[in-house]
Amino acid sequence: MTTSLFHEMLENLIPKRLDDIIRINRDKCRLALATEKELEALESSLSDLPVRYALTKWQIVMIHITSDNGLQTTSPRLIGRLVDSGQSWMTSYVVSIDMSNGLIQTKNSGYRVIGERIEEAELDLFHICTSLNQWGVGQYFGVPEFFY
Repeated sequence: MTTSLFHEMLENLIPKRLDDIIRINRDKCRLALATEKELEALESSLSDLPVRYALTKWQIVMIHITSDNGLQTTSPRLIGRLVDSGQSWMTSYVVSIDMSNGLIQTKNSGYRVIGERIEEAELDLFHICTSLNQWGVGQYFGVPEFFY
């Protein structure tokens, strides 16, 4: 195998955008940034929310799932970087968002978000792949496996 062929094969493994992450059963799962309408549907007042972590370079990623019987569900997830360590973080299901106070309530915790939402090109796609694989759905959807 030549070096250029190896390099090309390696490049094909690395996702360049959200749509590159789900590689099989694409009719059953789609990843996308949350739309303004989807964010508005999650809006709520959370002024007294206890905060577990503060995140920067954050975004809400929607995991759109279609079941075998055609039922569609969406699972919003917060992804960002922990302020204290810079470590990438992806949360459980987002229940509500209070943008005026920079607070996000997930199924398991409360988070403070700092700064504006980032663009898709700034997302840690490796961490999204790793999270999906850790949650046990990666293999079914052909998500590339990364270890770091």
